[in-house]
Amino acid sequence: MKKLISTVVATVMCLGFSMPLAAGTINQDSADTLGTDFTCTVENNPTYTVTIPSAVTISQNGTVVDITAENVANLGDQEISVTIGGTDYFRNQLVLEGEASNGQKKVLRYQIIKSDGTAIETTGTDTATGTELAAFTEDGTVNYTVKPVIAASTSKGVTYTGSMTYGISLVDAQ
Repeated sequence: MKKLISTVVATVMCLGFSMPLAAGTINQDSADTLGTDFTCTVENNPTYTVTIPSAVTISQNGTVVDITAENVANLGDQEISVTIGGTDYFRNQLVLEGEASNGQKKVLRYQIIKSDGTAIETTGTDTATGTELAAFTEDGTVNYTVKPVIAASTSKGVTYTGSMTYGISLVDAQ
């Protein structure tokens, strides 16, 4: 039995050594050459320019604000997302501040109305931070309207000011 197993193992080993290789082979007497084709694609980095106004004067009926993307190229499976990064008011609320003639501090809430009619507004403890205002996969312009929330308690004759920062990033396309 041991002799039979040794014979089978030896035969299998010999067969293993005599099998041809899948890759091409040549010897020293051959004029042939072997080669391998290599392919490498190096993608360009994404490029784009996003333009947002540096100042906006808000009218009582609302003011249209344009966000423009230009020179958009090489995004691949991504898109440019423009979001509300934050405001200069407590908890990043959509609020402007002013001072009445008697020195009393005043606040005025505002809302952002996206081009699809969706209103973005904060009412106390919530925040609009991270809310997307525009997305681009090519050159274009998206606008939204900024409108003050005028209430009966809103002080007249006060100039309200504030600021909002934007987040601009590449995200996976939706």
